[in-house]
Amino acid sequence: MKTTVPQILEMVEKAKTQEDKVKILQEYNSPCLRGCLNINYNPNLSFGLPEGEPPFKKDTSRPLGTAESTLYTEYKRFYIWVRPQTPLPKMKLESLFIQMLEGLHHTEAALVIAVKDRKLSHTYPSVTPELVRAAFPELLPEKTADIPSLPKKEKKAEKPKKESGVGSKPLPAALNTLGDLEKQLLEQQLKGGM
Repeated sequence: MKTTVPQILEMVEKAKTQEDKVKILQEYNSPCLRGCLNINYNPNLSFGLPEGEPPFKKDTSRPLGTAESTLYTEYKRFYIWVRPQTPLPKMKLESLFIQMLEGLHHTEAALVIAVKDRKLSHTYPSVTPELVRAAFPELLPEKTADIPSLPKKEKKAEKPKKESGVGSKPLPAALNTLGDLEKQLLEQQLKGGM
């Protein structure tokens, strides 16, 4: 059985020196491995899908090697989702993505989701753009994509008292958790604009 991309990245994590990490990446060099690293760090490439884990049937009891497909096989279909992409309806893109994830071993599915969200370095902290450049000098552009930072654990905030009725003002704590669009809609509603 061929070594999976998650297994390769685990070996990279366990390697002691930068040189050993580079050697591992070069030894297991494949279009699939390079493609996953490139999509994760290249600002010109991205999955045209919503962030986060989609609702799919994840079978964690299935042993490695018994999945319907492998990432090496499914990588050939990434052109469907990677921008610039084929002009398919959003629902079709998401449906095809979920079908692909359900056919992969759960470790490979988790890796694909991490690459899609540019969070590969959250799972594999030593896999950095610098390491990828050292292993594959021509792979990444000079400027790499912004990588989302690890979520910080926040203290539980006290629940503010809810106000109700006409003329109530939004609670500042509630506004901080909303996105810009939600804030605008809420402000319009409070001003009577809707």
